Amino acid sequence: MVNAQTKQNESTTDTIEEKLYVNRFCPDTESHIKVNPTFCNLCSGKECTKFCPANVFSWCQLNDRIIIGYENCLECGACNSGCPFEAIDYLHPTPPHGIL
Repeated sequence: MVNAQTKQNESTTDTIEEKLYVNRFCPDTESHIKVNPTFCNLCSGKECTKFCPANVFSWCQLNDRIIIGYENCLECGACNSGCPFEAIDYLHPTPPHGIL
């Protein structure tokens, strides 16, 4: 018999990837996240690549620009407040797109 404590201990061992796997997405064909790239080039810390729990943002050193994987977005809105230059414009995806 599984008690509540055993169940709780099991859930705390899940990785973030395992927890994210349970979300279902219906991505749009167009990004709901817009970025002003002028500010990205001024940003030395590339903070957006650190605070997003879904790793939506990545920096491409080869092209010297930000890559946005909007299809992975968890719709938490962290990007609205995390960018020190306020260069990220996040809107919720248009229904029926986004997290289901």
